[in-house]
Amino acid sequence: MQCVFQRNWHLSLRLENEFLLADATYCGTDGEYSARLQVNPNTFIVLGAQWEVYRTATGAINKIVDLPQMQGLEAYFNSGRALREALASLEDSFAAPLFADAVRAVIQSETFLYRERGYSSTDNYQEYWDNSFRNTCRYYSNLDRVQCQWYEHVGSDYRPGNVFNRMKSQFLYRTEAGYRLVGHLNDSFHGVASELELAKDGSTVLKARGDLLRAPDIVCHESVRYMDKLEGKLLGGLKKRNITELLGSSEGCVHLFEIVSDGMETVVLYKKTEEKKM
Repeated sequence: MQCVFQRNWHLSLRLENEFLLADATYCGTDGEYSARLQVNPNTFIVLGAQWEVYRTATGAINKIVDLPQMQGLEAYFNSGRALREALASLEDSFAAPLFADAVRAVIQSETFLYRERGYSSTDNYQEYWDNSFRNTCRYYSNLDRVQCQWYEHVGSDYRPGNVFNRMKSQFLYRTEAGYRLVGHLNDSFHGVASELELAKDGSTVLKARGDLLRAPDIVCHESVRYMDKLEGKLLGGLKKRNITELLGSSEGCVHLFEIVSDGMETVVLYKKTEEKKM
């Protein structure tokens, strides 16, 4: 078995004096980039932003760009369109996804910043989240069956310094039968893994497996039952919404959706790399 392509992401969120510092870094076979946001912890309004490029598919580069056009945007749900418009001038396909990851880190940090966000207690904040995200994933579609409440799972309502971390990885291996695609997501709240066996065409899924190592409740672990729905499918021909539907939609795990979608992109990127070599 030979590793032929790899991709790694690291998201971190720190409380630095009077602002939040969100970093999303990508380091893979095809490049190295970083998106950085300085955010007001009360309003989640962007105070400053930088885009860093250190390596691309065509070679090394050292570039840091200040992005004043990002100031004033809200780093929260439904900010995707505004982000894409603000980043269009960069003409870099890596920028919008990485800044979206930085925004995700800000959103995840709200668990520990609920006071700054105007919630009087953890119960008050959890009630808001339960109502807003009902029927969006396995956990929030089965609140009547949940045995472990969010803050029981988290274990604390306050973290000084480093507030949130997320690491993701994708590894594509060439095997005698075809390819093996392995994805991992490990963050302050979750641990998720996927493994797909692909045919020699590098796209057809022969076998699919998912594992939840850490999750808010035991009900979340039931979401791996949908992974076999991928078997027989052409991974390269699927869109993200197709993957979501196959993996259970509101009854599935959004983090499994994410790492399988990352895997789909990994296969596409690897094939493009191989085509350029020919």
